Formats: sequence, C-alpha cells, structure tokens
Amino acid sequence: MIIETKIIEKPAFSVVGMTETIQFDSTLPPSENAIAKLWERFGKRIPEIPGQLGWRSFGLMLQNPDNLPGAPFEYTAAVQIYQDRDIPEGMIRMEVPAARYIVLTSRGPLDGISDVFGHFWGHWLPNSPYEYDGGTRTGKYEFEFYDQRYTQPDDPNSEIDIYFPIRAK
Repeated sequence: MIIETKIIEKPAFSVVGMTETIQFDSTLPPSENAIAKLWERFGKRIPEIPGQLGWRSFGLMLQNPDNLPGAPFEYTAAVQIYQDRDIPEGMIRMEVPAARYIVLTSRGPLDGISDVFGHFWGHWLPNSPYEYDGGTRTGKYEFEFYDQRYTQPDDPNSEIDIYFPIRAK
C-alpha cells in the first residue's frame, strides 16, 4: 500500500555492494525471487564493509529503456558509505548521481512491492507532467531504500521508499 508520494532533489551518494544480472521471474513472489536471494547473500557480508553511513541499504537498478519488458537487468544490493575505504572482495563501489525523484513510500509485506512499480509506470507517470529520467541513457538509477522502518519481509508495518528519477516533459 502506497502511503506517501513526494518529489525530491537528492544529492549524489556512494554505495558499496554486490551486483548481479537478474532475469525476472514473475511466477515467484518478491520475497523468494533472485533479488531476494542476492539480498540474503549480501546481508551476510554487510559487516565486512567499512565506512557505512547508518542503517541505509539500497536496491539499485539501471534499466536499459530499449529493452523489452522482462529483459534481464543489473541489480545491486548495497549500503551507503561516507568515506572510501577498502572494498571487500566480490563487491563494487558505485556513485549514484544527483537527480530529481518521485518517491513512493510503501507499507506492508515485501510481496506487495510489485504494486508500487505498477502504480508508477501504469498510473503516476502517464498522468504526470514528468517523464522517466533514468536508465542507461542518463546513468541515473531507480532504487529501493531500506532504513530502520523496514523490519522483515512479511511485516505489514514495514516501509520501503522507491525512488524513480524524473524530469519535466
């Protein structure tokens, strides 16, 4: 359930995480798909990352707008860092560029996250004075933001912010 929608300007920030090419499988709920499995592996390694900024995790996606729906895409499970230190083996450091975003805050079990993406692409974006400004053409990521409001995948009170880069039409 979407509980808040806002437009913000977010400055650039740095993350360290693990990236995987995802072939999305719509037959699996989000709590059991390839992204969930990546988070499970990454979660065990988060303590290895020095210089973390609080409890801030990100699920970053850089889509190719020329791809057909269902095409594989890159997904990075990451934590925000405040300073460059040694990056653990098997991880990468990424700079997320500054951008204007529509932020949709969702409350409920993780398996409802697909509804947020559907609402953005199917309702909000086509009915707004904005267009999508992310993907491989601009280098701007769309991402999930997890902080202390996210507790566990099946908690009806968990909250996640989903950021979509936008610009005026």
